Amino acid sequence: MSGTMFAKDQAPFTLTAALLMSLQPVLVTLSKNPLGGFSYSVPSSTMLSEALKLAISFTLLSQQLLSGKITALLHDDSLTEFCSYIIPSFIYFINNNCIFFILQAVDPTTFQLLSQMKTIFTGLLFRVFLKRKLTAVQYLALVTLAAGTACSQLPSGSSGGGGKWHRSAMAAQAGLAAPIIGGLLSVLSSLLSALGGIYNEKLLKGRPSSSIHWQNIQMYVWGVAFNALGAYMKDGTSMAQLGLLHGFTPSAWAVVVCNALNGLAISAVLKYADNIARVYAHAIAMMVTMAVSTQLFHAPITPQLVLAVTLVATSTLQYNLPKECLKDDDDDSEKRGLIECENGSDTEMQAVTGTPSKPKGGSRA
Repeated sequence: MSGTMFAKDQAPFTLTAALLMSLQPVLVTLSKNPLGGFSYSVPSSTMLSEALKLAISFTLLSQQLLSGKITALLHDDSLTEFCSYIIPSFIYFINNNCIFFILQAVDPTTFQLLSQMKTIFTGLLFRVFLKRKLTAVQYLALVTLAAGTACSQLPSGSSGGGGKWHRSAMAAQAGLAAPIIGGLLSVLSSLLSALGGIYNEKLLKGRPSSSIHWQNIQMYVWGVAFNALGAYMKDGTSMAQLGLLHGFTPSAWAVVVCNALNGLAISAVLKYADNIARVYAHAIAMMVTMAVSTQLFHAPITPQLVLAVTLVATSTLQYNLPKECLKDDDDDSEKRGLIECENGSDTEMQAVTGTPSKPKGGSRA
């Protein structure tokens, strides 16, 4: 349940996903060439990530089968189930490739901030598609989260902020995507991320007893197919001449591994927690990315950043408040007040009529 995303059995998935999400934009940025582009094939990178996820899931599923933890994989609707994974796989295919182009136009911190638009999309889709009801306090927590992420984008008026715009201008001069295009792609990416996550959660929880590794395999098979087709269509000629792995430096391979592990962690979050937990993992990742960016890219720590961290942390605590904490002493005080009012009315009636009060437990013979 979303209200317990930091429970003992769910916290490892949420925190691992947050760590990997924070590394993703940093590693992608470090893998760019001096002109701000990528020397390796982006669709090939995502295809390799999908293939790695498929291999890891197959290994883990084999261990479950050999240990006897699961005995049967197929059922009457296995073909329908397999085909249903086409939709989230295609959504993730578009979104995962979008991220590379977004990071050509904006820096990692801005990317993480713009990505928080998925908070609103997820909240709406969470209610529409999964028929889940959030409390008023949880909706306010989502608003606080969105406000916190937006707050960090307020201009500081200091010279330190110029570096970000200078990098974006350099990207534009190099013929790459302009910052406005990066912003529009970020909106699209946030919508796709929320939609794919909601749909995938519905599939993963549709059969609670099914192995998560088997469910992942069905989706990653489609993921490899889509990305292989994309790599052939976009970079088929260059790959035929230079090879599939041309331009893959150690930093590019780090991106492949990080994206693969990130996908597996998000899948676990969707299976054992929910999409709201994924949203908060993104928020935590944003703060970690900001902290790393201050060291790697010399981004300044501004008052806006401090305020944003405070709002996001407050929102996280607010969303995860247990129900017992929401029922404060006011309810008990109101009940006590009603009892005292009733007792007072009884006393006044006795004074007027002169009749003694009857025991609430009944009279004795």
